[in-house]
Amino acid sequence: MKGKSALLAGVAAIALIASAQAGYAAKKTSDATSDTPATTAATPAGPTNAELAARIQALEDALQTDESKAQGEHTRLSTLEQNFNYTTWTFDNGRPVVNSGDGRFSMAFRVRFQADYASFLQDDPRAATNTAQFKDLSNGAAVRRAFFGVEGKAFNDFWYEFRYNGGGGGGAEAGDPLVSIARVAYTGIPHFRINLGVIEPALMLEGTTSSGQLMFLERPEIENIALDSFGAADARRGIEVAFQYDNMVLPGDNFIWTAAYTGAKTTAAGASATGHGNGGDEQSQFLSHLSYRFWSDGASNALVGFDYSTALFTGGTVTSIAFQDRPEIRVDGTRLIGATLGTNESLGCKNATSGFISCHATMLSAHAAGNIENFYLGAEYTNFRDDRYNATTLVFDHPQFSGYMVEGSWILTGETKGYSVNATNNEIGGYGSPKVASPFSLAGDSWGAFELVARYSFTNLDWNRGTATYGVAGGREGIVDLGLNWYLNNEVKIQLHDSIVHVNKLNAAAGVTQIGQDLNIVGIRLQFSN
Repeated sequence: MKGKSALLAGVAAIALIASAQAGYAAKKTSDATSDTPATTAATPAGPTNAELAARIQALEDALQTDESKAQGEHTRLSTLEQNFNYTTWTFDNGRPVVNSGDGRFSMAFRVRFQADYASFLQDDPRAATNTAQFKDLSNGAAVRRAFFGVEGKAFNDFWYEFRYNGGGGGGAEAGDPLVSIARVAYTGIPHFRINLGVIEPALMLEGTTSSGQLMFLERPEIENIALDSFGAADARRGIEVAFQYDNMVLPGDNFIWTAAYTGAKTTAAGASATGHGNGGDEQSQFLSHLSYRFWSDGASNALVGFDYSTALFTGGTVTSIAFQDRPEIRVDGTRLIGATLGTNESLGCKNATSGFISCHATMLSAHAAGNIENFYLGAEYTNFRDDRYNATTLVFDHPQFSGYMVEGSWILTGETKGYSVNATNNEIGGYGSPKVASPFSLAGDSWGAFELVARYSFTNLDWNRGTATYGVAGGREGIVDLGLNWYLNNEVKIQLHDSIVHVNKLNAAAGVTQIGQDLNIVGIRLQFSN
């Protein structure tokens, strides 16, 4: 383009100079051949060299402007074509991901499938000495989770996630809410994330671990009760703000603080709400999670954390809260222990005419965890308190319940447990599954990764047991869970677990009949999760 400009400018200059010289030569010839002095008017002089140079420069400038404009249009069209051509499909650990050419948009397709089988080994239900409340739990299989969803980025600063659940636990609670997650997050402020919609807030130690990366078939019983009763289980309508900052004080540290306000589950009534905390309508919770990884060398980590939640009851059909859960397996829906506080419907906390009514409840929890390469150890303690009003005696009382768990794992094949510094979901500052170094393949003589795990959890839902007027006999349950996890690859996992369960429960607050029992639960899970 520049060569053409120079050529055109040169041709124009030669033409102007030639025309000027031709005029000058004609005038000179006329003067030389004339016999008489010139009597006619003088011929006007041609443009000067300076004027010619200025014209040439203007022409070159115009040509240069046109050339720059054409080059800009070409660059813009080339960029658009390039961005269009660079929209790609990729696979991130078996997860299909679509990315736009400019990097501002993405969409990943997520699938999680968990099929469980359980066998309950109990005493003979026909024996006269068997006084257990639940004598014959149902062996069988259940689709624990069947998630399908999409997640991704929009306009760089927004993150979205939608998850449909086609599975659910067994027994009376065969179906969880179908819309498990439907949220939009804003991530445009450094170190902050704002979640809005149907969310699953971050809370407690294993509550920040994906259900697809749990070491055990279920989270500890005391933690499941807390997540469900205090507004942190999935399918909660709400808003959450999270702050995360790594290397804030010490090299390798990671500070996380979240706060959320949640309401009821997306399915507030019916079979899928049975046994879920308050069971539905008009409960709201404020909850907060604090976690600090104070040491890390890359492969090893150590952290501490604290959690708080308060549940408020605003009347309507909710005047009670249920602390209950199954014995860390979902094939049978029976809760072996449970405390439901408040049974009187009213328009407010003090408007009941008789009996107890729950006004609000609080939860406090503390945990610590760490791993040294392929060894992991974690522990957590949790306390519940329910503030209830006795409409008969016109006084408040404050039943309290508690529980704890200690867990550990040893990855036999040498992989380390992963720690997530940051995440777009509730898996922020939590531990996950190991990354399999040698995926299973008969052709390659590779067997994947193997992990031995053990956990003891204890839940106490008794309060002033032995006092008939205001005591609570929810029961006490201790569970020893021993398991082997086989990670065939990063997507497929098989878990074999044996849970040794001891239930201590009286038939009433001041009762004398033992309705608890000892049993074993053998559980197997097949999982695919990308």
